[in-house]
Amino acid sequence: MIDQQEYGKYVLGLMDKEEAEETVGPIEEEMFYGYFQIYMPSGKGVEATFAPLEDGDIFLKRILPIYEMLDPQDFQGEWVPGYFNGKSEHVSEEELRDLGQRHILGLKQLMDDHAELDEAVEASAYLGTVSEVVIVSGSEFEKFREEYDPVVHESLFELVSEHTDHQEPVQVLSEAYYSIACDYWISYYLQWHRYGLEGDPLAAYFELYKLGYSAIFANGKLYIGKP
Repeated sequence: MIDQQEYGKYVLGLMDKEEAEETVGPIEEEMFYGYFQIYMPSGKGVEATFAPLEDGDIFLKRILPIYEMLDPQDFQGEWVPGYFNGKSEHVSEEELRDLGQRHILGLKQLMDDHAELDEAVEASAYLGTVSEVVIVSGSEFEKFREEYDPVVHESLFELVSEHTDHQEPVQVLSEAYYSIACDYWISYYLQWHRYGLEGDPLAAYFELYKLGYSAIFANGKLYIGKP
């Protein structure tokens, strides 16, 4: 099995073969910030990224939808998107609320499954009180983002951290995954199988993202809007 540094060197070579050959010293995660943007908009060639990994097919299947959601027309001009931004013509409030409820239930089930952790118990109790999904405008959403309730974020971070093998080869792509949307939850979703955690609790959150929306817990409610 390929080790982390060998894998990092391999991926660096996909970016720039000459640079990879000349690089001396450890390969750092920060070197790959913006890596997946190289393959915009079609995703053609990204499969090579995961070829050396035993579970590479799972990573590939998980990441392809971020390319499928892109509009090639957005890449025709002089300026092109720097991040993966979902968008949609029209989404009903009913569909958004349904995704919001699925998001709440998925996270609560995850926290209930890990009741041995104090943080998970606290997050589950909080999620049990969130009864309202509110659709808001972009400007309102940014306001609520600043007022967010941290308990679920902190609990999910702790849970993922405890189930992360920092020596795993794909760990070197952590910054690459984060830079897809500058959203840790999207990063978690795309790598979910590596944590060995039950279910797919961020699936609804990812569906919102593909539609151009995001969700935030604040003031005891779940707010959905366009960031």
